[in-house]
Parts: sequence; structure tokens; C-alpha cells
Amino acid sequence: FRRYHEPFVGGGALFFALRGRQLLPQGARLADINPELVNAYQVVRDRVETLIVLLGAFRNEEDFYYEIRAQDPLSLDPVQRAARLLYLNRTCFNGLFRENRDGRFNVPFGRYRNLQILRENDLRASSRALRGVCIEQASFTDLNDCVDPGDFVYLDPPYAPLSRTASFTSYSRGGFDDEAQRQLGALVRRLGSRGVHIL
Repeated sequence: FRRYHEPFVGGGALFFALRGRQLLPQGARLADINPELVNAYQVVRDRVETLIVLLGAFRNEEDFYYEIRAQDPLSLDPVQRAARLLYLNRTCFNGLFRENRDGRFNVPFGRYRNLQILRENDLRASSRALRGVCIEQASFTDLNDCVDPGDFVYLDPPYAPLSRTASFTSYSRGGFDDEAQRQLGALVRRLGSRGVHIL
């Protein structure tokens, strides 16, 4: 394929696996609608050493966790915001990312013993893998305008709820409802008809 696109980047597992095996062409575009996640990827790519220094000061303590969680990310600089997100993700319950209707991270403390908050080698390896990669905040609907025939798109959207109690679509303030699932399905059909490879 010509170029790689991942519009629901999340943890980027497929991107990092392909990049680690040198199976990706030079052009790659990672996107997500969540501004905190996009910022974290950009900081890991561009300012990993400063990020490592900041993360080294974070502690796996419940009171400290809630103090960091209560911070307004918009009042922090980009590296502080990225450190906050990575810390919360490592120390929160089950590593979930969930926001309430006000766009505030609301996952409780995880109570892990012997947790390694800072993984310097992993962050540096991720930074190397992200070099030259376009990382942007965007909706999946933007794919319609930025992919070409022969490109490859990997889609890992929020899953359709199986039941009322098994529903988890609150990755961001707006959620990902049935209408978004229908829009995604229509987009997949359009892109496929244009010769775009989709998984």
C-alpha cells in the first residue's frame, strides 16, 4: 500500500507492530478526536526527553493521583499535559480512558503494587517510531478528503454496545453512538469503492 492511516489511534498497537517490523511505507497518518491523546503522541515524537524528566517525578499514590486528575489539562503546557495523560493511564483503574460529559477524565485510582510509571526505553522507542509521522486531531470523517487509491486504512473504532450494561463509548465527551457507527459504515463503503484498502 502507499500510505497508512489510523483515525482511531488509541494505543496504536498495529502501527507500532508494523513500524517495528519495518512494514510501513514512509507516509503514515495517525489521528484521533481526543486532543489529549493527540498531544501525548506529538510530545512523545517531538519532546520525549523532557517528558521523561517530568514523568520521573510522578508517584503511585492515591492522593497524588487525584491531585493530578483534578488538574485542568488546558492550564498545562503540552509536555505537562502529555505527562498527566500517560501517568493517569498507567495508574488508573484498568488503564481505561473515559471522560464525563464535561470532558473531564473520571476513572478512579487503580491501586497497583510495584507499578512502573516511567518506562524510558519504551518512550524512546515510541519516539523513534513516530518520527516523520503525521499526528493530528481529526474525526474519522476527515478520511474522505485525505486518502487516495492504494492507501491502507486501519479502523479500530469504539465498539457497538452489546447491551445497556456492556456499553462503553465514552472515550471522549461526545461518545460514539449508533449514528456514528452508521456514518463509519458508509465511509468504509465509499472508500472501498475508490480503491482504498481497509481493515
